[in-house]
Amino acid sequence: MNRTVVVIVLVVLGLGVLFLALRPDSTSTKDDDPTETPADEPQERDYDVAIEGGAMEPAEINAEERDFVTLRLTSESPVEVHVHGYDVEGDVLPGEETELSFEADATGRFEIEDHETEAQLGTLLVQPR
Repeated sequence: MNRTVVVIVLVVLGLGVLFLALRPDSTSTKDDDPTETPADEPQERDYDVAIEGGAMEPAEINAEERDFVTLRLTSESPVEVHVHGYDVEGDVLPGEETELSFEADATGRFEIEDHETEAQLGTLLVQPR
């Protein structure tokens, strides 16, 4: 009887060690890169945006809900940039950089326009997370 109990205890201990050694690690990332953030975490998204000839380059800004977006704007001529849906605006003067920053808390497709002429310069696309 004592021998059977010892064998059972050893088997249970062995299975426990195997379980701990072989279980998947849910806290590590694919490449174990400590700088990576989980997919559902908000990101900081920085864009260098040039306004030339009445259009933005890039023409579309992409973000996900809850991301923090910074647009670094330059222009060949004075323009007042307005991001619809966020009521964010700023004056961009030639030879100067203007930053517009906001949290992408509304999803959808939003016009980025020249506030003076109401001409569309580009688009902000915010996807749900």
